[in-house]
Amino acid sequence: MVPLTVCEVVRDLPSRDGQGIAVLGRYSFRTGGVLLGEQACDPPVKETPQFRLVEDGKDGPKPPGGFDLDAAALQRKLADVRKRTSLAKFRFGTPDYDRWAVVYGRVQARQGQDAAKAPADLVFRGDGVVLFVQADQ
Repeated sequence: MVPLTVCEVVRDLPSRDGQGIAVLGRYSFRTGGVLLGEQACDPPVKETPQFRLVEDGKDGPKPPGGFDLDAAALQRKLADVRKRTSLAKFRFGTPDYDRWAVVYGRVQARQGQDAAKAPADLVFRGDGVVLFVQADQ
């Protein structure tokens, strides 16, 4: 399986709404919640390229059987994302606040004021569908 980047999903959000997919981006843990996003898209999109992550252990989608990621394709996509997005460096705390990740979840478009911060939620089943990725140097 080849994950889609946050920008790829945001660019085609209406057709992805309600789908279970694997999404690659910067996993950011903040006091306001956990986000999966990118700083910018190429070509640009009008929406903010990020999803709010919502854990739902009961109704979150299960990954398909044989949930194997294509490692070479994943590294190519990650290299592209890293051209437009960086991990934050914190003076205090842990580097775990920002990491590269692939999250398998269901895209749910947000409406009204909620869509201004993130155009969609990515509903996921639990930590077992969050895969942290090391960038090859």
